[in-house]
Order: sequence, then structure tokens, then C-alpha cells
Amino acid sequence: MKRLLAYFKFSKTEQNGFFIILVIIVLFATIYTLIKRNTRDPIPNQAKLFEQSFHDSIEISSTPNKQEFNSPYVNKNESVVSISPTTDLDDEKLFYFDPNNLPHADWHKLGLSDKQIAVLKNYEKKGGRFKVKTDLKKIYSINERLYKRLEPYIQIKTIPDSERTKQQDRAPLLYDKFERNKAELIDINTCDTTALISLKGIGSILSKRILKYKDVLGGFYRIEQLKEVYGVTAETYDLIKDYIVVANLDGIKKININKVDANSLAKHPYLSPKDAKLIVNYRDQHGSYVNIEDLTKIGTLSDLAIAKIAPYLIFENDSR
Repeated sequence: MKRLLAYFKFSKTEQNGFFIILVIIVLFATIYTLIKRNTRDPIPNQAKLFEQSFHDSIEISSTPNKQEFNSPYVNKNESVVSISPTTDLDDEKLFYFDPNNLPHADWHKLGLSDKQIAVLKNYEKKGGRFKVKTDLKKIYSINERLYKRLEPYIQIKTIPDSERTKQQDRAPLLYDKFERNKAELIDINTCDTTALISLKGIGSILSKRILKYKDVLGGFYRIEQLKEVYGVTAETYDLIKDYIVVANLDGIKKININKVDANSLAKHPYLSPKDAKLIVNYRDQHGSYVNIEDLTKIGTLSDLAIAKIAPYLIFENDSR
């Protein structure tokens, strides 16, 4: 090595640099060799891909007899693989079952988790019953793939007419309260959270929001105002609109437009701070408002904003 370096007439510094570069080259070559050795045999990875594709391709069709499946890794000229109701699938043995009142342990054997089973049991507690196979598909914890796997094994027993009559004669469930008593309407201005929760689609959190919004407004004067509450969707509103009324209009809190200050007026949901300031400034410049039409003279308030806030205002010299 020294003769080689002497031949090229390398200086001491150049010799040191040469040795450093040589060490780096050897180091990278060693690392590359180790990496290549670990990835040299692709068979395990191919086996994993085959196994995953194999399981993904297995889907039980609509009859509990032996089912055929197609895999992109199977030669079509070879015999077709089939599975039967007694074949293990992900270590689970499927069996014929009636989803109505099926024990917790049996759901487990079918491969469902505790959370999925809890949803099913909660559905049963509320009086839910599976009348046809596709009813199971409507449960949000049962996805499409799970339903397709279970569907061939679902056998729902038909309820005799005598038993169906007995069930109809039983005491109705709590969630059907307002189905039975449609005449018992809820006054949205005087009800409490308990009454609201008894309505379909209203839970404890949403009931509190409704009452809180009522306090901020000063009371509801139309049931359509419920749509303004966060969480009351169009579907929820359609469920409850026939069971609520706005009967107690005398309880609506009024704002004296000729005495209120801008900050207090801006707290109302129907007015922005800018609107409140314009109303007060116009009053200070032109005198007290006589009626609701005077608000149109401001010019910047929309007719919609004036119409919405009108039921919550009172005026000096106003006969209301």
C-alpha cells in the first residue's frame, strides 16, 4: 500500500484522505450486503400476500350449502375450493341462528365483538325485533362484510298469531310513549329536560341545548325555531314536530328597545353587535322608536332580521 501511495506521490494529507474514503466505501458495501441479504428471499412476502388475498376472496353467498369462490392466485383449471357451514373461518365456526334474543356467548362464537353485541342488545331492550334477514343489516355495528358472512345462517322463527297478539297486549315501551299519547303534546316553552328526552331523537345533551337556546332567545314563538339549535337536524325535527307546541307565548321575555343598551341588545341571537349598535345610535339621534316599522328606517337591517326580532321587542307608546 505504501509503495502504491509512493508511486502516485501522495502527500501525508492525501494519504490520510485516501484511507478515510476507503473505510467509508467498505462500510457502505457491508451495509448494502446486509440489506440485500434480508430482502433476498421474496417467498415469505409472497406467501403473506397469497394468504391475505385468499381470505379476502372468501365470501359466503346467499345459501348455506357449499360455496365457490374465486381467487386471482388459483388456477382455474384446478378443482374449485369450497366451504361449508362447518368450515372454520378466522377460527370461528358458523352455525344456524335466530338473531332475536340470541345469547351473548353465541354472538361471540359468530365472531362479534363486545361493542357490536352491546348495540344489538340495546336494540332488543328498546323493543326491536328482527323480522327478516335484512333487518340485521340495518344495525350500524353490522358492516356489509360481516352481514354477508352471517346471512346464509340466519333462520328467523315465525311468531304464531296467538303469541303476536300477546305481545301487542303487553304494556308499551317507554320509547313509544308519544306514539301512544299523541294528544299529550309538549309545550316547548314550559317543558323540562325529562319531557324532551322522551321524544324520539332527543337525548340528554340535546335536550339541555334546546332549553339553553330557549333562555338565550327569551322563549320560542314558533316550533320552527328548534331548527336553529345545534344538533337538531332535519331528520330530528321531522321526528318531534308533531309532538311539540308553542302554547305559552306570555312567557316570552321582551326587550324594551327604547331603554336597552347596545351590549345587552347584542346578546340576542338574532342581532349582531353591529346591528345592535346601529339600532341604539339611530335611537339616540332620532328619538324613541314608536313601532316595529321604525326599524326599517335604519336602512341597514334586513326585513328578515326585523321580522325575527320583532316578537321579542316592546316599544314605549306601543299598545302591545
